[in-house]
Amino acid sequence: MALAAALGAWSMWAVSVPVLVGMALLAVWRRHVALIVLVVFVAVGTRGAGELDALDPPQADAFSGWVTLLDDPRPLGAVGVIATVRHDDRRISAVAHGAVAARFDDALAGERLLLSGRIAPVGAEDDFDRWRHVVGRLTVDSVDGREPGSPVFRFANTVRRTLVGGAESLSRGDRAVFLGMVIGDDRGQTAVVADDFRAAGLGHLLVVSGQNVAFVLAVVAPFAGRFRPAFRALWLFATLLLFAVITRFEPSVMRAVAMAGTGIGASVMGTPVDGKRALSCAVAGLLLIDPFLVRLVAFQLSVAATAGIVWWSGPLAQRLGGPSWLRVPVATTAAAQLAVSPVLLGLFGPLPLASLPANFLAGPVSGAVMVWGCTGGMLAGLLGGVAAEIVHVPSTVMLWWIGGVASRAALGPQATLGVVSILMLGSAALLAVSRIRSAAVVAGVMAALVAVAALMAAPSLGPGEHPLVGESRAFVSEGGDLVLVLDNPPTRGLIESLRRSGGGRPDLVVALDGDRSDAEAVLALRERFGTLAVAAPPMHRVPGGRTVQAGQTVEFDDLLVRFERVAPRLQLSVKHRLPEHLM
Repeated sequence: MALAAALGAWSMWAVSVPVLVGMALLAVWRRHVALIVLVVFVAVGTRGAGELDALDPPQADAFSGWVTLLDDPRPLGAVGVIATVRHDDRRISAVAHGAVAARFDDALAGERLLLSGRIAPVGAEDDFDRWRHVVGRLTVDSVDGREPGSPVFRFANTVRRTLVGGAESLSRGDRAVFLGMVIGDDRGQTAVVADDFRAAGLGHLLVVSGQNVAFVLAVVAPFAGRFRPAFRALWLFATLLLFAVITRFEPSVMRAVAMAGTGIGASVMGTPVDGKRALSCAVAGLLLIDPFLVRLVAFQLSVAATAGIVWWSGPLAQRLGGPSWLRVPVATTAAAQLAVSPVLLGLFGPLPLASLPANFLAGPVSGAVMVWGCTGGMLAGLLGGVAAEIVHVPSTVMLWWIGGVASRAALGPQATLGVVSILMLGSAALLAVSRIRSAAVVAGVMAALVAVAALMAAPSLGPGEHPLVGESRAFVSEGGDLVLVLDNPPTRGLIESLRRSGGGRPDLVVALDGDRSDAEAVLALRERFGTLAVAAPPMHRVPGGRTVQAGQTVEFDDLLVRFERVAPRLQLSVKHRLPEHLM
């Protein structure tokens, strides 16, 4: 049924309501599994097609009215914020810049705002907005009123603010990682931290995930043990709902909440279910409610990772040698990584080999951070001051370890797992869960996997000109000197493209415009590489940048960089000089 629901949501094959009702009655009468699966496929497809037809974009016009925030405002560019809001049962992306953004960005989901501005429909080709039910874009000119929202969101926002207040005792970097891991608030994470975790295959730790639900239930379950089964179930259901609101109904959290709710409900009814059946029921139920979920990458990865764990981790752990504290985490990590590999390969290309050991080293500690965040984090927020610093000492130690694993793995050779390597990993997993108990065979396949992946390590940038993200470029001399030319790059994209291409520390960074976008990119580069030489035009905004003059030249080995013009932006030429014996 879960597979039928996923295929129905993806294909959106629809029939009329009378036909669907007839098929459902026939399935109830005959009670044949094939008919039930077919009804699920058609029902989800019909609902998905109806949801798609119901997307009603607004007309371009002036706007003034009350809206309800559906998520927390996020940074957009240098001086803007963006958030999803609901108005008249429509979802709209609201964008604010400058002084207006200052009145907008401290609001939280569930609150109501009185906004004025101009609204326009989003393009029909914009899949990112469409699969989130967003039909319009509102450019906010003013924020004229504010209300706290429903009681549930008020309480959830109070919990969030308490956790955020307690985390103020942490350093800026640790605070951003902590809040991302505990409540999914990743807005304060820098480009370098995000890239380090992504390069190490630990990107899922920076945002709230389904495993948080398990840790939350582990914390509250002892308090529910004294109740009768029905009241215990109500207590746990209320906890699940509150956590979903606090984490803003992230797809992975919704998957985990649905699984946990299925298990709790089945236990109350006296028919416990295993993880496989709970996952299947959760997927089918969620897609019947919102078929668009199947298009969201976070939902795909969450379901795939969970499927790998519930189907493969147990058999794999039984056939691995060693103590349980070692083989269970290894089996769980390997099963989850193998299951999500097809999705990641299709969307993002080769996977980092470092993800296997990095997840083993950081995964258990991240679980401890989440548990401590739900308990000690709340206590720190309630106490504040020096007491909060003391309470968060364990958080500091654990975050230091996780951050160290991520940064060390990111700085290592960029060995990747391609299609061939993933097939080898899959073969090793199949051997491990099969009746073949030869550890030597499995170890041999895994060793071959590591060897192949190491040979696929990304080479460093060779001499010449190399495109990076957007119009930004890198020039490399014969001796390995690197000149980085910035042309309004997105900061995260620049950091990632430079790492993926094998570029190291730049010897010179050229900020063509010297505006805020260039300044943010330079600050990120300094966070990763330390002190850098930066050339910028007059009246630039780049911290530590040096103004250059027209006609000025800089030499790096065989590279000759000449600044032709300096206003309003830099114009330069980069030439490779011939070796002296050829001149």
